[in-house]
Amino acid sequence: MREAFIYKTAPFSHLISPTLEKASCCHLFTCKDGGVSEGYFKSFNFAAGSGELCDSWENVVENHRLAAEYMGFTKEDICRSYQTHSLEVRVVDRSYRGKGLVHPPFDCGVDGLVCKEEGVLLSVRGADCVTVLLYDGKNRVCGACHSGWRGTLGKIAAKTALSMCAIGAEAEHIVAAIGPSARSCCYNVGEELYESFLAQDVSNRAFFQNRDGKLYLDLQGAVVSALEEAGLKEENIADGGECSICNENRYFSHRRSGVLRGTMAGFIGIREG
Repeated sequence: MREAFIYKTAPFSHLISPTLEKASCCHLFTCKDGGVSEGYFKSFNFAAGSGELCDSWENVVENHRLAAEYMGFTKEDICRSYQTHSLEVRVVDRSYRGKGLVHPPFDCGVDGLVCKEEGVLLSVRGADCVTVLLYDGKNRVCGACHSGWRGTLGKIAAKTALSMCAIGAEAEHIVAAIGPSARSCCYNVGEELYESFLAQDVSNRAFFQNRDGKLYLDLQGAVVSALEEAGLKEENIADGGECSICNENRYFSHRRSGVLRGTMAGFIGIREG
């Protein structure tokens, strides 16, 4: 289901999904502006970077703090994924608060997080990769995942939903929102990637477009399909329709800028009380 996300600029630029908001879900997707980072990472950046030029960790932590406190949490409440394009989904609780930010990160790739305890703020990141936030308001279980093309091929969004169900959620009550990410208008991919998706399932052909002899991948369509396979209702999956490559003024993009750019984040948690 395509829906227009609510864009807010104060106290920093971010997006809210009306579908998740209707479910009383505490969440947001960040945009580029409103943080303390400078230079290529200006300004609301959530990863130090992987190139020769990196943002300071102090800036990254401060940006997390700004987001957390606006949402009613502290930076010590954040559980931050350790993203390696894995298919690992980890169930976390209050003992994981601060992990990956003020405490050491996971010791292996963890690209999906689920939690049913209050006071834990889940954090995932992307700068073209899909970020997905999920919530079951009836059973108060939340989840988040990072889904690049590898994660999308491996259906990590579905694995995240199923992990939520394993700790008490019900698929029919889960609502999900797909954050700003590379879309088929811009996401040009190679023949090898196309063949990888078809080798898994020939029906994946539906997620590719051929325009002027070039292939373009609909990551979001593939994520929606995986979530429906996991039992989510179509009307409970909200796609904000925002392309990170197209919209240079609002989003960071690896395809557009390489490693010299910031990284956006998705946050979701269950507040105490």
